[in-house]
Amino acid sequence: MADSSMEGSSYSALERFLIWFVIPFVFTAVLLGVLLSIFDYDIKSNVQRALHNIPIVGSIVPAPQEKPVVADGDPATPASSDQVAKAKDDEIARLNAKVTELEAALQQSDATAASKDQSLKDAEAKQAELEEKLKDHTQTQEEYDNQVTQLAGIYANMSPSKAAPIMQNLTTKEMVLVFNKMKSDARSAILEKMDPKIAAEASIMMKDVVPVRDQEIAALQERLAVNSSTTAATKTQGVSKTDLGQTFANMTPKSAANVLLEMYTASPDKVISILSSMDNASRSKVMSSLADASKETAAAIAAKLAQ
Repeated sequence: MADSSMEGSSYSALERFLIWFVIPFVFTAVLLGVLLSIFDYDIKSNVQRALHNIPIVGSIVPAPQEKPVVADGDPATPASSDQVAKAKDDEIARLNAKVTELEAALQQSDATAASKDQSLKDAEAKQAELEEKLKDHTQTQEEYDNQVTQLAGIYANMSPSKAAPIMQNLTTKEMVLVFNKMKSDARSAILEKMDPKIAAEASIMMKDVVPVRDQEIAALQERLAVNSSTTAATKTQGVSKTDLGQTFANMTPKSAANVLLEMYTASPDKVISILSSMDNASRSKVMSSLADASKETAAAIAAKLAQ
């Protein structure tokens, strides 16, 4: 018992204070600081802010500096509130410009669609107008039948000797179309006066029972073929030698001589042919003008004319 009391009284009051109060407090404070640092808690700033808020101590301890705001997308560059506001204003302006652009594109699309709709309506109206005009100018089937009947009546009322030569100038299908609208006695009388070969062809075609509409179409097609062949023959037919000679005869002798001189270098035979088809008086005047222009050429032409 005496040893225990002596051992307990060997520590001074200061030592006991350090062991029981100071050391546990320091250990706790260090441990707490480490834990707070691990969880990213700013101890220094908070302590400095607390000391700064004390009335007397606050005049000695300055306020902690606030951490700068970091701008989005650029972690190395701090941004002030003005810069953030300006960035937001720029973004709003960019979005507004995009909206304006889209609205303009939409308006243009609407205008294009309206223009196409109007063009379609105009085309439909024009088509309807053309169809109406075509309907007005198109001959109906009834009108066509009436005209053929009237034509057949005209031929039937004529004497057969006069009607036959006229009908022979029609195509075979046209004759059949007209004959089908006649009575049998009028048809027989006209056939008797027609050329036997033409009458036989028309009679053979009349024996074949064909719908009236098909007969009309066949007659129109045959007439178109005849007209086309006539037109083609007219186009391919050139000016005759006699007509060409008469043309040069009606020209002034000097003009005719100049043209013939130019032609003689390229086609001497044509020049001889033209002069041969002219009358003597006109040819002598042209030859006189040829001699005035070129005696050698005139002599050569005269020699060929004499052959």
